[in-house]
Amino acid sequence: MATSDLLPREDLLALLETAGQLATEADQARLADAILDRACQMTGSPDGSVLLFDNERGGLFFAAAKGEKGPSLLEAWGEYSSQRVPVSGSKAGLVYTTGETIVEQRLDDDTDHFKGVDEQTRRTSQSMVCAPLETGGSRIGAIQILNKPEPYSDRDLALLKQFAVQAAAAIKNARRLRELAAHMGLYTRELGGDLLGLLSQTARREDTTVMFADMRGFTQVCQSQEDPAHTQAIVNDLLTMLAEQVLTHGGVVNKFLGDAVLAFFRKENGPKQAVRCAFGMLERFESLRQRWGESSNQDLEYLDLGIGIATDRVALGAFGSASVRDFTAIGTAVNRAAAFEHAARDGRRVLVDRRTWDAAREIIADHAEPERFELRKPGQGSGVVYWQYHLKRLKPDLVVRIFISHSHLDRVYVEREVTHNLKQFGIETWYSNTDLIPGENYINTIQAGLLKSDWFVVVVSARSVASDWVRAEVRTAFQDSRLRNRIIPVVIDDTSPGLIHHDLATVHAVYAKDGNGAGHAIYEALRARTHQLESGAVA
Repeated sequence: MATSDLLPREDLLALLETAGQLATEADQARLADAILDRACQMTGSPDGSVLLFDNERGGLFFAAAKGEKGPSLLEAWGEYSSQRVPVSGSKAGLVYTTGETIVEQRLDDDTDHFKGVDEQTRRTSQSMVCAPLETGGSRIGAIQILNKPEPYSDRDLALLKQFAVQAAAAIKNARRLRELAAHMGLYTRELGGDLLGLLSQTARREDTTVMFADMRGFTQVCQSQEDPAHTQAIVNDLLTMLAEQVLTHGGVVNKFLGDAVLAFFRKENGPKQAVRCAFGMLERFESLRQRWGESSNQDLEYLDLGIGIATDRVALGAFGSASVRDFTAIGTAVNRAAAFEHAARDGRRVLVDRRTWDAAREIIADHAEPERFELRKPGQGSGVVYWQYHLKRLKPDLVVRIFISHSHLDRVYVEREVTHNLKQFGIETWYSNTDLIPGENYINTIQAGLLKSDWFVVVVSARSVASDWVRAEVRTAFQDSRLRNRIIPVVIDDTSPGLIHHDLATVHAVYAKDGNGAGHAIYEALRARTHQLESGAVA
């Protein structure tokens, strides 16, 4: 009997209506949310989730989650979180691997049920139906409904299977659209309807902040490096970091131009976000240059980053023929940002125009006096004069991301006392939920996590002393000159920080042995250390 034969006519009509609604949604997150809403509603399930497979990291992340703990699940296990649900040892992973739908009426004593999510949400899953998301012969994840007060029925199973078919096709189409938009020059984390409309509609004029960021010394690297693979690795590291910073600050990556990036920041906060992004790039460039130098015989200190930013009214849209179109911005702001980026050298690393300065001045701690800059076209006798501002330093900003190094045996403490409480101060956290990731170059994994973070916190305990993974994280953090003065030990038992790494013994620690107020204590330590760095009290 076909699955659809188990469903009454009204269910089939509801599924048909849902399919029509899903066909009009292009954003993956909103799409997964709409699918899950309908699945939970029609099955009477208070909780549910859509999990998608992450090819790069080899685990599942929550694309949508419903129920009382839905928001915390998305924060801790979502697409941009540091954690992944393992394929091995989880029900969703089993369904993703085998392609078989499962029904579990009792999960509380099921040894095959992954307990990591339950531990973090402090809520035990009771029952579940989980179906694979599969389309075109390939699986992309799983959808599950949970905790129905009554036992799940054959109708619930049939409904979820049908939802899974719809969901897989819709999500795959949304991904293709996202990839197409990115190839056209529209790479962003939130691909809303207004942005998609720009790909097909007439270009529109709007105030936009334009950024060019380019590496200085790249030509010399290409000429002096004997191994092309090493040069390629440098470019990949650089462009990955630049793009990550643009996306983190709400921007749109428009183009990679050799060793440079062109990005846009829209809406009123665009200038501030662009300036914050620029200094985030500069900080992380120091880490990358140090890493590249360690794998090269050549002194790479000549490498640097130059950034130009301009804010003005531009024409934003897709330009080209009916068959080949390219999304970009056209206007003097683009030319000005490019010219400022070209001039950003010899220690003048971030140059911005008057409108950007006016909008972002409250976050600037240090700058040079403005200078006149004449922008001329080739062969033009005289050009247009603009004010150019050299930005040197931002005011301290505690809206940061912290790398949390800890033993996986302390994870419950970390999530209960540290990450949850730091969130109340607007501070994000990044950490691994395992002590070792088999098959990966673990140092590269640690470096990638550190590059996403502004500070480093290590939870000191007898368990972390015994963890080779924690030792490697701490050692790698001390080797990064950007983080060396941004390391905070948090002691939760009688263990001495120096037992993990000898340099930790000289760093002022936060003591949270009773477990209370650890997040607040870390926040206060961040404020104090930030003030010391700002005043020059810490070299």
